[in-house]
Amino acid sequence: MELGRREAVKLGLAALAGGGVLRMAPAAHAAGAVNTYPAGEDSVVVALRRALDNAANGIAGPAGRDAQGRIIVRATANHRHVLKGRLIVGGNTHLDATNARFVAAFTAPGTSETMVLNHVPSATTGGYSAPGTIRITGGSWDPIWQYLQDGRTPPPSNVITMQHTSGVELAGLTIYNVKWYHAIELNAVRNATVSGCALYGWVLDPQYVDKRYHGEAIQLDLPGDKNTWAGARDHTPCTDIRVLGNTCDQSGSQGPWGTLVGSHTAVPGVRHSRVWIEDNVVNNTSYDAITPFNTEAVHIRNNRITGCNGGVYVRASETEANPLTTVEITGNTVGPLVPDYQGKIRSGIGLVAHEGSPISDILVSGNTAPSFIYRSRQLMTFREPPQTS
Repeated sequence: MELGRREAVKLGLAALAGGGVLRMAPAAHAAGAVNTYPAGEDSVVVALRRALDNAANGIAGPAGRDAQGRIIVRATANHRHVLKGRLIVGGNTHLDATNARFVAAFTAPGTSETMVLNHVPSATTGGYSAPGTIRITGGSWDPIWQYLQDGRTPPPSNVITMQHTSGVELAGLTIYNVKWYHAIELNAVRNATVSGCALYGWVLDPQYVDKRYHGEAIQLDLPGDKNTWAGARDHTPCTDIRVLGNTCDQSGSQGPWGTLVGSHTAVPGVRHSRVWIEDNVVNNTSYDAITPFNTEAVHIRNNRITGCNGGVYVRASETEANPLTTVEITGNTVGPLVPDYQGKIRSGIGLVAHEGSPISDILVSGNTAPSFIYRSRQLMTFREPPQTS
């Protein structure tokens, strides 16, 4: 199994919360609430938490419901929401963060964090059974800025984490300067769309200098012993995922992401599936711009990739026996590519299969790219002769 970067830091955690890792001390928790209420937050943030708790309990506020029936919770525009602990978003909720700013300054940060997590009721919540139908729109999100203003060391952090749920929409978020982890992590999620988001800047974990595929701006994960934020560690994969029309680049103060979207964990017999990665603009990544791993029924179309170390690279698992079927790579524009810190340039379009993990029903057509590489081609079958130039 390829282990995520969180393994090392999580081994040292002192407290566990059921099936998920507790990375901050709990604060006051009102009856029926899904949020905690850390000391020191301003009244605007406290009011937002109360509105999210009400929505989780089916109580609509002044904004009412959206067209899909989700309760709308509006963050205050033009306000900097300084979060002292993670926000919890319940089911059937639309968090509208348009023109609001969110920064993290957790009162008691653990060795890893997330700014937002969906409500997962218990340690036994598995599959896709946590309350779903969640939409988060807009806002500017930065997990390290306030720590740096305060002279504190920020913890490694996700920004948005969705776990054991379904029916997720994340649209129009602007996320800056994530330390070590992911702007968006979908972990055991079914039917999710990430669209129109701007993902800028990543702080590289020093131990993964040689494994920059760990730097996924959008990570597809499956919950295991070392990478479960809440609920059961049952290896539920992601399925029916759409990554549409996003922008990925470096920021003004931090370096580029490793890749826009991918994964780096696998267990035998479990694969992510039905994933569409379309119409994204990916610039300056330090690894392949798009690199699905252990993922089948994946469609990578019409992406524009510039100034990256590599283009599109689909990877089967080397360590677990997981055959993949249906990989489509069409209409992508790749290049120019640039050398990495070792002076090496990766492929424009590539696939790699392994013994025990062959890839079948492949279509590579209509791309513009400087190179095409098919590693272990004897373990691949193609719908039609693959593009080579």
